Amino acid sequence: METPKPKVSVVMPAYNSEKYIKEAIESVLLQTFTDFEFIIINDGSTDKTDSIIKEFTDERIKYFPRAHSGLIDSLNFGLKNSCGEFIARFDSDDVCMPQRFEKQVAFLEKNAQHVLIGTHAIKIDENGKEFGEFVYPPTSWKEIKKYSLLHNPFIHPSVMFRKSILSKVTGYKHFKNAEDYELWTRIIYKYPCSNIPEKLLKYRIHTGQITKKNNTKMRISALYIRALAFFRFLFKS
Repeated sequence: METPKPKVSVVMPAYNSEKYIKEAIESVLLQTFTDFEFIIINDGSTDKTDSIIKEFTDERIKYFPRAHSGLIDSLNFGLKNSCGEFIARFDSDDVCMPQRFEKQVAFLEKNAQHVLIGTHAIKIDENGKEFGEFVYPPTSWKEIKKYSLLHNPFIHPSVMFRKSILSKVTGYKHFKNAEDYELWTRIIYKYPCSNIPEKLLKYRIHTGQITKKNNTKMRISALYIRALAFFRFLFKS
C-alpha cells in the first residue's frame, strides 16, 4: 500500500547552525498543523550542527547531510526531494510561531488561485530577544507586484507555496544572497500571491546576516533583479 504523501514539505538548509538550530527544529515540530515532512539539508557544516540534528527522532524529519555546495544548491536539493503539495521555506536560525503552517495551509486551500503566501515577522536578536517587527511586505497581489520593483516583497523563511508552480518557473537560480527575490519575480507577475498580515515568524538578526546584507555583490544582484522585475512587470514574462 502506498504511503500517503504529506500536505506540506518543510525545506530547511543548515550550515554551521549549532547556536540556533535546536530552537528552529523544535518550533517546526511543535506546529499545530502536523501533516508535514521536515527536510533538513546539512550543507557540510563543520560545527555541531550534525550531532544536534541527530538528537531528534521525530519520524517526520528527513535528514540529508551533504558536502558543502552552498545555499542555492541545498535549496534546490530540498525541493527535488520534497513530495508535499505545499512547500514551506524555513531557515535554521529563525523560529516559527505555532500556528504558522495551519494558517498558511488554510489560506492556500481557501484561495485556490493563489500560489504563494508569506507572513509578517517579529525581529529577534542573537539571544532571542524581540526588538522590532517586519510589517512592510504588502498583503494584496496588486501591491506586491508594485512593491517588488524596488524591494523583495516576501520574507523568505516565512513563505509557503504550491509545489506545482515549480514545473512552470523551475527552482532557485544562482543569484547569491538574492536567489529568493529573483524567484519571486518569476512568479508574482503571472500568479496571485499574498502576505498574511500576521507575525507568524521570528526572524533572527545577527552579525553574520548584517555582514551579508552590506555585501557589495548582494547589492549588485538586487539591482539586476530590480531591472528584471521591471521588465517582467511590463511584459508579464
